Amino acid sequence: MKKKLSALLGVMSVMTIFLRPANAEVYYNKTIGGNIFGSIQLAETLPIVDPGIGGGMFFDYRFNDRFSIMIEGFFTTQDGDRQSSGEGSIEFLAVPVTTFKVYVLSNSKMDPYFGIGIGLYGLLEGDLPNNTGGFGLGAQIETGLEFNVAENLMVGVGGTFRSVGLLNSLSGTSNATAYMPYTLFGRIGYRF
Repeated sequence: MKKKLSALLGVMSVMTIFLRPANAEVYYNKTIGGNIFGSIQLAETLPIVDPGIGGGMFFDYRFNDRFSIMIEGFFTTQDGDRQSSGEGSIEFLAVPVTTFKVYVLSNSKMDPYFGIGIGLYGLLEGDLPNNTGGFGLGAQIETGLEFNVAENLMVGVGGTFRSVGLLNSLSGTSNATAYMPYTLFGRIGYRF
């Protein structure tokens, strides 16, 4: 009798997996996609730059309804302004940046969140060789809103404040500088 009951329970559990109704909700916890960025400088650290534009890619792993971790890489291109005028094509790079996100609502098509993160950043020299480039670490605070437009498709918008410390040189007398951009972003992703 115990063998028959165990076999029946086993068959029923397999059937519930394969015979799930077509309208049953599916939970996707991985997202891959792209970003578009608009960046402005909040503090006048050298180089002083105009607003710029850029893009990037991301991968997001959602642990549950409340928490996820996102890894992304991106770039923005900006021209110099005021003291840095005449310097064009200053590139701001981030590879990788890791953000821990906390979602405010659960089981919602609209997912507002906030996040904190850390990343490796680079500021590449523009047209003038004046030692404005550098590499370093930075922290960030992000707020955003994600919206599920279809079963596997999400779009999002938000903003990120970054505070980055950069070293200009590792040999001889090294100069350190800070870079503090505020980045507005649009995001589209495929969930699987």
